[in-house]
Amino acid sequence: MHKEAEDDYAHFSNLLQEFTSIPNIDKAWFFSSPGLHLQGMFAVSQPDLLTNTRRTSIMSCNILKEMDSSVKFLWAPFPIEISGVSMIVPSPSGSKLLVIRNSENEAPCCFQIWSASRMEKEFHIPQSLHGSVYNDGWFEGVSWNINETCIAYVAEGPSPAKPTFNGLGGYKIGGCADKDSGYWKCQGDWEEDWGETYAGKRQPALFVIDINSGEVQEVKGIDKSLSIGQVVWAPFSEGSEQYLVFVGWSSKPRKLGMKYCSNRPCALYAVRLRALHHESKSNKTVLQSTEEFHALNLTQTISSAFFPRFSPDGKFLVFLSARSAVDSRVHNATNSLHRIDWPTNGKPFQSSKIYDIIPVVMCAEDGCFPGLYCTTIHSNPWLSDNCTVIISSIWHSSEVLLSVNVLSGEIVHISPADPNFSWNLLTLDGNNIVAISSSPVDVAQIKYGKAIEKETNNTTWSWSNISCPIFRCSDKVRSMLSSLQSSILRISVKDAHDGQTKGATKPFEAIFVSSKTNSKIEVDPLIVILHGGPQDVSLSYFSKYLAFLSTVGYSLLIVNYRGSLGFGEEALQSLPGNVGSQDVNDVLSAIDHVINLGLAGPSKITVMGISHGGFLTTQLIGQAPDKFVAAAAINPVCNLAMMIGTTDIPDWCYVEACGTTARNCFTEPPSADDLTLLYNKSPLSHVSKVKAPTLFLLGAHDVRVPIYDGLQYARALKEKGVDVKIIMFQNDVHALKRPQSDLESFLNIGVWFNKYFSPMDDEHQATEQEYAFHSDLLHQFTAIPSVDKAWLFNSHTGLASQAMFCVSQPNLLTNKRKKSIVSASLLRQSDATVAFHWAPFPIELTGVSAMVPSPSASKLLIVRNPESEGPCRFEIWSSSQLEKEFHVPQSKHGSVYIDGWFEGISWNLNETCIAYVAEEPAPAKPTFNDLGGYQKGSSSDKDGGTWKAQGEWEEEWGETYAGKRQPALFVIDITSGEVQAVKGIDKSLSVGQVVWAPAVEGSVQYLVFVGWSFETRKLGIKYCYNRPCALYAVKAPYHESKANETETDSTEDVQAVNLTQTISSAFFPRFSPDGKFLVFVSARSSVDSGAHSATDSLHRIDWPKDMKLYQSSKIHEVIPVVLFAEDGSFPGLYCSNILSDPWLSDGHTLVIASVWHSNQVLLSINVLSGEILRITPANSNFSWSLLTLDGNNILAVSSSPVDVPQIKYGAIVKNTTNDKEWSWSDVSNPILKCSDKVLSSISSLTSSIMKISVKDASESLTKGASQPYEAIFVSSQTKKSDACDPLIVVLHGGPHSVLLSRFSRPLAYLSSVGYSLLIVNYRGSIGFGEEALQSLPGKVGSQDVNDVLTAIDHVIDLGLASPSKIAVLGGSHGGFLTTHLIGQAPEKFVAAAARNPVCNLALMVGTTDIPDWCYVETYGTKGRDKFTEAPSAADLTLFYSKSPISHLSKAKTPTLFLLGAQDLRVPISTGLQYARALREKGVPTKVIVFPNDVHGIERPQSDFESYLNIAIWFNKYCK
Repeated sequence: MHKEAEDDYAHFSNLLQEFTSIPNIDKAWFFSSPGLHLQGMFAVSQPDLLTNTRRTSIMSCNILKEMDSSVKFLWAPFPIEISGVSMIVPSPSGSKLLVIRNSENEAPCCFQIWSASRMEKEFHIPQSLHGSVYNDGWFEGVSWNINETCIAYVAEGPSPAKPTFNGLGGYKIGGCADKDSGYWKCQGDWEEDWGETYAGKRQPALFVIDINSGEVQEVKGIDKSLSIGQVVWAPFSEGSEQYLVFVGWSSKPRKLGMKYCSNRPCALYAVRLRALHHESKSNKTVLQSTEEFHALNLTQTISSAFFPRFSPDGKFLVFLSARSAVDSRVHNATNSLHRIDWPTNGKPFQSSKIYDIIPVVMCAEDGCFPGLYCTTIHSNPWLSDNCTVIISSIWHSSEVLLSVNVLSGEIVHISPADPNFSWNLLTLDGNNIVAISSSPVDVAQIKYGKAIEKETNNTTWSWSNISCPIFRCSDKVRSMLSSLQSSILRISVKDAHDGQTKGATKPFEAIFVSSKTNSKIEVDPLIVILHGGPQDVSLSYFSKYLAFLSTVGYSLLIVNYRGSLGFGEEALQSLPGNVGSQDVNDVLSAIDHVINLGLAGPSKITVMGISHGGFLTTQLIGQAPDKFVAAAAINPVCNLAMMIGTTDIPDWCYVEACGTTARNCFTEPPSADDLTLLYNKSPLSHVSKVKAPTLFLLGAHDVRVPIYDGLQYARALKEKGVDVKIIMFQNDVHALKRPQSDLESFLNIGVWFNKYFSPMDDEHQATEQEYAFHSDLLHQFTAIPSVDKAWLFNSHTGLASQAMFCVSQPNLLTNKRKKSIVSASLLRQSDATVAFHWAPFPIELTGVSAMVPSPSASKLLIVRNPESEGPCRFEIWSSSQLEKEFHVPQSKHGSVYIDGWFEGISWNLNETCIAYVAEEPAPAKPTFNDLGGYQKGSSSDKDGGTWKAQGEWEEEWGETYAGKRQPALFVIDITSGEVQAVKGIDKSLSVGQVVWAPAVEGSVQYLVFVGWSFETRKLGIKYCYNRPCALYAVKAPYHESKANETETDSTEDVQAVNLTQTISSAFFPRFSPDGKFLVFVSARSSVDSGAHSATDSLHRIDWPKDMKLYQSSKIHEVIPVVLFAEDGSFPGLYCSNILSDPWLSDGHTLVIASVWHSNQVLLSINVLSGEILRITPANSNFSWSLLTLDGNNILAVSSSPVDVPQIKYGAIVKNTTNDKEWSWSDVSNPILKCSDKVLSSISSLTSSIMKISVKDASESLTKGASQPYEAIFVSSQTKKSDACDPLIVVLHGGPHSVLLSRFSRPLAYLSSVGYSLLIVNYRGSIGFGEEALQSLPGKVGSQDVNDVLTAIDHVIDLGLASPSKIAVLGGSHGGFLTTHLIGQAPEKFVAAAARNPVCNLALMVGTTDIPDWCYVETYGTKGRDKFTEAPSAADLTLFYSKSPISHLSKAKTPTLFLLGAQDLRVPISTGLQYARALREKGVPTKVIVFPNDVHGIERPQSDFESYLNIAIWFNKYCK
């Protein structure tokens, strides 16, 4: 951090902490006592920055009423902190106090009943009864009955039962205890929640606890589709029936986001409780709800009813309604107040008449009541006349107190008329009021109000200040606030016209805060502040954070544009359909207004906003690019066309973009026209004009405006070269309200603005038996181990070698892969055969991240990456013991990369040093002490008195690399343990695949590595070979021997040399054994075309003898890119890895594995002549993978779809013509054994590879694109005479990938339970030549779909499949094809399953880590150059038309969706959008979300559960 910025941080953070430390009063209660005094309790909260929570305490007081009618508050000397308390609810008489403590985990919920002197009762309610009690202010409802024996409340329903499995994968009938460590529970069906802030919360349900016995009952008779809230007890008289009244929200057809959204239909219900008996001895009243009486809907004639309140005499029920919001679909609007007269016999009726008390006010004359805007009603809001309620309501830019007579409808404004102050009701003291008042420049003050009768019989209210210790702030804050002033400005509408309603043409308001000493000659810089919503309002009350900004030298213009609450319904409803224009114009008018008044300078204006305020912020810097010096956006809406598929409130996007006419056209899948309109209404459509430096503050868990919106826009700005900073709050939601996040947000806003001018200067469940059968069988397949790596160590005798096999196996109970080492001795017999003698047992590797033998095999490196922030451990083993152990701290580097791509660990030749790739050390982040003060320098991670801010967000390499820091290059000296970062490497390079260059005595030692460069952002690299990369050489840290010590001195004088400047891709560097040449693979065809994977080429550089490296080194082509191969000829190189030592003894022949059509084969390649030999058997349905070399012999694994893997040993033999051939023998081994049940199942199966002719071949196609493609067909050998087995069509992702003819445990499982498999390698798959591969980009959704349909017709025509029993299964692009097929060929499939499917490219392009993929696959190779972070409306339209969602209206196939919640490649929003749209159509749909899985869904439990559910799903519809 620059010193100037650091000074700003230090100064601002100290000042900001002064403001944040000012407490808030959350609630207050008054308790009557005999005589003239009362007791009061105030719940006070204050942010605790160190723990990042809000600390709550109780401040008590005595209220003395003097003879002169004055009131005196006598405060307790200190507040008392309440820890772990979720709610406090006094009983009606004030004699009891309920304290609720929700558990943070699965522990019981605790209810405590307190009297005046002690705790009387404590009850622990287990999770089996219900979860946490709702205390969210909306569903929240806790209500005592009148005789204080029972409490009704709203809590999460108990956890639904989920399928349970034992550690062996066996299904357990009947479930298990939560604490039973021998079992694990699968995810079960994914369930909708109520969106933002409700993620992970279960359905709210209604319960009653008897506080004498502690018995808890769930209230019966309530429809399960209702979410319950705001419960109150109905009036009760002896002998009558007891009712509960509550609010119910229906979840049909789905739950849309509830937070901040009052437009969700809801009603008041009454449910009857029956008093069974009363036990006088124990004073126990037993209440039980009755199922024979279902809950009655009391408000059927109105679309919204909430906040029910009974009058003290029980004669009527008053409630609020947001019917104007519900009926217009606007998320918030003008409220109305209503009354129901409660029947005197206590029996409510559905036909009860509803009386309007306060109607919806459309347009009010100046000074008149503008309508009701009420966010809550006090639990006891009544004055003593039983018909007057006191409420807080918004009145233009202020919040005021109103008295409302619920019989006459009379409304009286009872708080002072000064609009610069806002008022908030705390509690009532009989006919007196306790409230809080504040203004933007006046800290909150407790006020006590009394009604005064005038001679005219009118009532006025007298307000006195209450001296209290709660809102005390520092002298510094008071001094700074005293120099400020605020006023409310009325802004005339510029664009008024005859077509507008009267309310839409009336002036709107803005709050202006400035210094009292502001000179018109030299005005302070202006921050324009914009609220979210847009149907919300910024009130004229004290905001700590805005006060902070105004005290550091800024004027504030807080604009309540038309559409804000508090100005009447006509003004509010004028905005929907006009967002991005009317609201933008209003803000610009307000800015011009203060400029014309001389209150702001046109060259010193910044803008900030959250949510829709962020929408406006990004609209303004695009539509008025010369107006703003800088901007800050908190979770901004930037692209409605993308947000509609990711948000919890997609209906909001329709209404705000299209107007209230959109309320009837909301549908889950938007049309192409919808997307175009949404895009045109979005800030992204103006991004090309933006030049204002912009700060983005994003909550990673924001469900309302997911981070993709802000990131897409920010990346587009970076792409343009605009100055951008992103701060990501990893644990925050939409509002960024966690204390550290709040402080850090406004601290960074202050510093950011300061940088640019210095102001200071209904489906059925599968049966348990079916689960049990399938889970047992699937486990037998998943239990088959895999051989991940192997090493051979030659002995000195020449007759034996030692082998080590790294074996992995899924451990379902721990949800990890268990790794072990199996050792063997290889004895060479006199007849040239080789015998393997295996160790009796494998040895489990615990905590081992990597194992790397030294070149001589005399040493073994073991790397153990930490699971937390501990050191990385390096162990050096000899043949008998641990020789050395080094702990490398996080200050040096993070975890060593073991990902198979950046991964590189290399011993030098004399085995004294190891080069490796690890995460660079964590960047320094701003550190604050527990008071919020910025701490210069740094602090220890273990320093409990400080906390670290987020710092600037940094791009990562996408899928599977979330949270991983930049890969960097290090060298460790294993003699001293000294670790050095290798110098001379540009910081923009991500480093990987390091190897030591040949060493010559006396010459410089080099390291060769692969470097991936990035400029504005890192695009996803997993599975993507189209990222440009090059080979670099850099001087290794210098080593020379002195007195038997090794000194290390890294050099910075020579920068790394790019060895492959003339080619766009180079990786997998391998030096020949004699050091004469360097061989590498290139994915240049992928980089140059933009396809994520394509045909590789192999190259050679002759290594200079003098070790002098040149960037102009000649690159020799060993294997070129093969465009098209004749039948049987080499189709091209498709290589996913090369052994660290792939060489035969001649020093110029290497052995590699490569894809050849639908097989993987082994090849020997002469890197001098380019000769390529296929050394594994030809004409085989088997695929081969290379394990290791044993001199000139090969150790490999071979398998087919119906044959489990088998270790093979290959040796060269000479035939009669003296040519070399390869002989392959089976190696008997204990590793790849499987159960008799599996062997029996697969022994009845057969597989073949079919060639499928292209149907749509035309002259315009290349020769390669018109050649047959392939499909692997797996079926039972014992074909039934009467019918074919059901067929599962299996489709790979990519699309430039391939499904090989090798053993797949889950696919073998599916075929063993009675399915034939058709595994289609459509054109575009790798392994068939470059022309065939490149024929697909630009034709996705058509060519690939037609290829699959042709393959299906092929097996039907052969009589191998029945056209009425076909299912389809695919993941990623295979899921894209799956959802395309059920839309384009809806009659073809009886069931489908999609794993992380691509369903909507128009949505995916803004959310994925590989947006370029969307362009290339949609446009073809020209998409590489068209790619931009800000797609146009035309782009989105084409993306949509290429997507499965464009065919959704025809889909009717029951579909199972399996989604990884952490998937960055195809984020779950695209699958959820499609699944919800299917449900909306009534198509049977099931969704399973794996909370901790990424794109591959490869965690053992998740993989197991995926295929188990696929089998159950297909069984339901296919058999």
